[in-house]
Amino acid sequence: MSTTTISTRKTIIFREAAHLFREKGYSGSTLRELAKRAGVKGGSIYHHFNSKQEILFMIMEYTMTNLITKVSREIEGVESPLAKLRSAIRVHVEYHTVDADETYVADAELRSLDVTNYKKIVKMRDRYERLYKDMLQEGIEKGELVVDNVTISSRALLQMCTGISYWYNPEGPLSIKEIADSYVDLFFHGVCGNVAN
Repeated sequence: MSTTTISTRKTIIFREAAHLFREKGYSGSTLRELAKRAGVKGGSIYHHFNSKQEILFMIMEYTMTNLITKVSREIEGVESPLAKLRSAIRVHVEYHTVDADETYVADAELRSLDVTNYKKIVKMRDRYERLYKDMLQEGIEKGELVVDNVTISSRALLQMCTGISYWYNPEGPLSIKEIADSYVDLFFHGVCGNVAN
């Protein structure tokens, strides 16, 4: 789904749903309350979405599509695996602060999807994780990275970066760029420096 291909009213409902699901959880949210927040009559939601489940799925599909597209574009043509990873981390962190409601819901409410939708989103998540696995593997092969387990490293990296949607405050002391740079430094350099084991 692209926000450029849906109606303004549908966009409003979509955004309000993401905010509501983040605030009250998927199971604790009702379409009646969503309609009230979106400024429409209760039945009007069904002109745009078939069900609450469809809205949840579309939020997740929208999020994963954007992440895959944005990161793929950012690393296209970049030769150094390290440069790719730096760019990918920054894109991921920045996106999770811009569309914070959607990304939070996409991470927190996976369990609320029905079986069919769950499988579709997990497939998209695997595709997104594959981008990072490939960058890490390429870094190993080119001698730029030392990684014992590509799967664990990619999942740890993504979990760390995704977590920003849980705590980021736009009124905080650090800019999005500064936070993204800190994440890059943390992943590449750790916190121990040259301290011996």
